[in-house]
Amino acid sequence: MSGSAGGNPAAAGKRSLARAVLGGTGLLAAAGLVTKLFGLASSPILTRLVGPAPYGVVALAGTISSLATTLAMMGVDLSYARYFFEGGGAKAEAVERFCWRFSLGTGMAVSLLAGASWWWWEETAGSTGGVAALVAAGTFVAVGVAMATTRRRVRGGYFRIAAATVAGGAIGVALSVLLACRWRPDAWAMLGGALAGSAATVAILGIPSSATLLARSGLDAGQRRELLRMGFASAVTAPMFWVMNSADRWFLGAWAGHGPLGVYAFASGIGLTGMMVNTALTLAWFPEMSREYEASPGESTAGIGRLWARLAVLLMVTWLAVAAAGGDLIRLLADRKFHEGASLVPWLAGGVFFYGIAGLANTGLFLRKNLAPTAAWWVAGAAANVALNAFLVPGHGPLGASLAAFVSYAVIAGGMIASSQSRLSLPIPWGRLGVAAALSVVAGGLMSVPWGTSPLRSLLLKFPIGVVFAAVLAWVVAPDWTGRFLRGDFLRRRSG
Repeated sequence: MSGSAGGNPAAAGKRSLARAVLGGTGLLAAAGLVTKLFGLASSPILTRLVGPAPYGVVALAGTISSLATTLAMMGVDLSYARYFFEGGGAKAEAVERFCWRFSLGTGMAVSLLAGASWWWWEETAGSTGGVAALVAAGTFVAVGVAMATTRRRVRGGYFRIAAATVAGGAIGVALSVLLACRWRPDAWAMLGGALAGSAATVAILGIPSSATLLARSGLDAGQRRELLRMGFASAVTAPMFWVMNSADRWFLGAWAGHGPLGVYAFASGIGLTGMMVNTALTLAWFPEMSREYEASPGESTAGIGRLWARLAVLLMVTWLAVAAAGGDLIRLLADRKFHEGASLVPWLAGGVFFYGIAGLANTGLFLRKNLAPTAAWWVAGAAANVALNAFLVPGHGPLGASLAAFVSYAVIAGGMIASSQSRLSLPIPWGRLGVAAALSVVAGGLMSVPWGTSPLRSLLLKFPIGVVFAAVLAWVVAPDWTGRFLRGDFLRRRSG
């Protein structure tokens, strides 16, 4: 293991922040898209074989596993990505050893607790036997995926992450279909396939050597507390994210049953497609802008703020694409029992957009190593989410749950922007962003409805119009990049 690789902040000055972030984001988003396509390709088979109810069981099991994973991590992956660039190679290696040892220890304990929790609720959830073991194993492997991914992120290994994502997704989907066809068409097949895919992802990403994992970190007590203190905010926000990502499912399960919950869960799988862009952006943005900031704290904020705005437009374009195509994809790929979920996609995708904006808004707080406001806003958002679900789901079902997510994520995004800017003001062109946001809402409203009786025809009609709208949004916020693209500058090879 070469812990010093990528651990020298001075190297940031020789890198283009935009190229590093956008290159990594594009590569990881492409990998996420390919993986998503695997899932979409399997939808006609799995939705026919298993029906809506097992999708509901998988959704509930996922809430338990995701909460357990975030509790086990305790935010050390954030500390890993931030502190790895301080102090050179020796400090980077010490930070890495501490974060890995801590997360694997807590991961083992919390995964057993997750399995026991599902076993306790198994009869209420209506699942089949063996799901508890899959929840426990899936939680521990998810911790491994998160840490192995962070290990590659801080070294700029985005291609390795992308390859591992695609391979793991392919293995998981193929095994799920095989199990459903040949053995048992239920939730076990989908969870078992996902577990195998995650294990393959860890194997490809790789983990530190046993010598690294067994050796003490070398950090003193104060340094360890500093790392955990920064991660503590994530230990608060992660359960809040779990609440927001789970309350809708539990309210729907209680008020409507597993059938409507399964329809909602399947629609969420389409509506949350933009998460792959959010994830890719987060994976590339935080280590790269940390590297840039450490190299030149006083001069880097202008470039960071300018790129922040352009990444926000990327999130707008992603929302527009999902809102326009999501309903048509559900009608094209899924059984008719799932078609009523098409109307939920724009609202679910809107929640994903605000979640991505909240992630970008964390930039100033992350650089200042003060994530306490982040925790406060996530608590407020989670409280709003639960209240809105309690108010809207009994009367409006899945649509009410979608609206609750949309509004609560918007609350978090707005609050975090205000808090972050007050602590590290980034020069962001808010006027241009406002114009782009208004245009994207108009375009999304026009394109979210079917443009024909055939879903495929509707998609083909929308595609060129969507490209035009995306180009206009890019021009509003980044006219220089748009001009260079039209001149072909990005296609020319440059020296240096």
